[in-house]
Amino acid sequence: MQKTIIYPRPATWIGWGLVLLLGGALAGYLAEVYTDLDYYLFAENGPVEGSQTIVLGVAAAIFAARGWRSKGPVAFLCIAVVYVLLHAMVRETPRCDSPFYPGGICLTRTAKEALWVIFTVGLAALLFLRRADFLDALKPRWSFVFWPLGVAFIMLLAGELAEHYNQEGIEETLEMLAYCYTLACSIWIYRHT
Repeated sequence: MQKTIIYPRPATWIGWGLVLLLGGALAGYLAEVYTDLDYYLFAENGPVEGSQTIVLGVAAAIFAARGWRSKGPVAFLCIAVVYVLLHAMVRETPRCDSPFYPGGICLTRTAKEALWVIFTVGLAALLFLRRADFLDALKPRWSFVFWPLGVAFIMLLAGELAEHYNQEGIEETLEMLAYCYTLACSIWIYRHT
């Protein structure tokens, strides 16, 4: 008996992705250019940066819970997504020796590198335990369940492009919205797969 798979509806997920991308770019631009709050909002460990780490952590926890309670290719894919999200959390946490670090939570360069090693070893061990699911996880039938994460990735790329043009407000807002979109995806996958 073959399991029925429910896929995320493209119109809904792409529509919301476009709304967040365009609305986030506009909101980030307006917050940076037309308010005096831009330094406060977008500073390292500020409200936006700090919230990004929290949202990533919650999304990683939901994907981990889904991977823990399931078997098969969905669990295998959830493990890989958790790995990426944990790396993003470490990346979003400021380095203590950074010239942009204003105080608050930080990680040393050594601590960041140690966490990346720990995550990589943990991922390798978990994926080894689930190695029987590897080939099934590559099948579009299963991997397409995770396609909305590609929309979040496009939002992150747009944020990186904004950073290239020194539009920090747009960059940080799009990153935050991409992580919120990822959180929404994690909840959907937890409930529907």
